[in-house]
Amino acid sequence: MTTQSYLNHLEPFLKAIKPMELIPTGAEPYYRRDKGIKALIFDIYGTLIISASGDIMQAGYDASMFKRSLDASGFEILVPDSGLMTIHTLFEEEVTQGKEAAKAAGTPFPELNIVEIWRKTLSRAEDRGLIKGIDKADLRLFTFIFELSSNQVWPMPKMTKTIDALREKGYPLGIVSNAQFYTPVMMNYFFSGKIHGEEFLDGFERDLSVFSYKMLKGKPDTAVYEALVEPLAKRGLKPSEVLYVGNDMLKDMYASQQVGFKTCFYAGDMRAYRLRKDHPQASKTKPDYVITELSQLLEIV
Repeated sequence: MTTQSYLNHLEPFLKAIKPMELIPTGAEPYYRRDKGIKALIFDIYGTLIISASGDIMQAGYDASMFKRSLDASGFEILVPDSGLMTIHTLFEEEVTQGKEAAKAAGTPFPELNIVEIWRKTLSRAEDRGLIKGIDKADLRLFTFIFELSSNQVWPMPKMTKTIDALREKGYPLGIVSNAQFYTPVMMNYFFSGKIHGEEFLDGFERDLSVFSYKMLKGKPDTAVYEALVEPLAKRGLKPSEVLYVGNDMLKDMYASQQVGFKTCFYAGDMRAYRLRKDHPQASKTKPDYVITELSQLLEIV
């Protein structure tokens, strides 16, 4: 089974994604025209898309999510549905152990390869007699469907129109996101309705796209932002000429400012309104601009 074969089975699950409405934050936008901006870099979750959750390990899992994902990806379930919640416990153990090992090895904010985490988790589940078929099942398909089942997502209002307008203006666009392999596939489906396995976003510069699962490091590690400095320099750009747009005062605003980026805080949806008031540095961070709609970027650049 090839690594891309899972794509052939995704369409009904992507088509089943239901629209979501914004929950307004009540924040006051602040912005002005800034002719010094030469490129824009975006966060994804909570910025370009509405996201019901923001972490690979969360509390809101139920047995139906496991059953749907296991059935669709070729596993045989050997226990009543309620018994599948044991897999959740195994998953949390693998995530915790993976992050602790990475931190011990010197990575302060590790990102895990989620497919490998599920491979270990489901191997243990098979050993315990909960499921069988891991040698033949499609782990990428399982992972993608489980993500769609457990984390409801939908494009932010005017996402596509704003990105298209920025591209038409000639701005290089990039990404810095705590993300997994399924994120660009899902985003490209939102942009065009098409499914393909390129693990980059259509219309965004590949050399300006940083995904945490490829680096195995995540925000707020400044290394993910530092990875952009050289490719920007090759384009004749300094971080101070680049606007980073995100929804988290720590992971997005504070961390990117440490590398010299201009910052724009997206305060459009209460689900992702991360002020980080309890963080000593992030709570004092002042972004250059605050927007409550993505289209307001077109009034800045």
